[in-house]
Amino acid sequence: MTQESIQQPRELELLKQLIGEWSVGIAMKTSDEKVASGCGEMTAVELLDLGVNSEINTHIEGYDDFYENDLWTFDRATGKVHVFSITSEGDAHDHIGTWRDDSTLELNWRGAFEDQEMEEKIVVKWLSKDQIELAETYYSLGKDKYTINYVFKKRTS
Repeated sequence: MTQESIQQPRELELLKQLIGEWSVGIAMKTSDEKVASGCGEMTAVELLDLGVNSEINTHIEGYDDFYENDLWTFDRATGKVHVFSITSEGDAHDHIGTWRDDSTLELNWRGAFEDQEMEEKIVVKWLSKDQIELAETYYSLGKDKYTINYVFKKRTS
């Protein structure tokens, strides 16, 4: 193996900023302007220089508790970041995107949900090594269905 073959891509190194224990604040806004708040926690660990595995447990007032497991990785062949998500609601999505800059990751998923076309757009912004903001917007039939804003604050490295 050459040194070049074992050097990690910059995009994968940037994903490692997720590693640690995080407290999560949540605000969800529906298309009819109703707002619900919640909280949770996330744990993210490195996967043998292949990516990051994160688990998030959340509670939003008026909704069932929510669990999600995400595998964050970088595909060298396509130059794209993939976040493969499995949720407590039985969804499995492959979000695909790119780094806009060293602190902003943009991801998209498109598919069907409850027999309707659905699109999910995610923007992850690292404000510092100890704080991340994530905005997740869902669209159906071209209209904004709801948006969930998360604020992650690191508890440990």
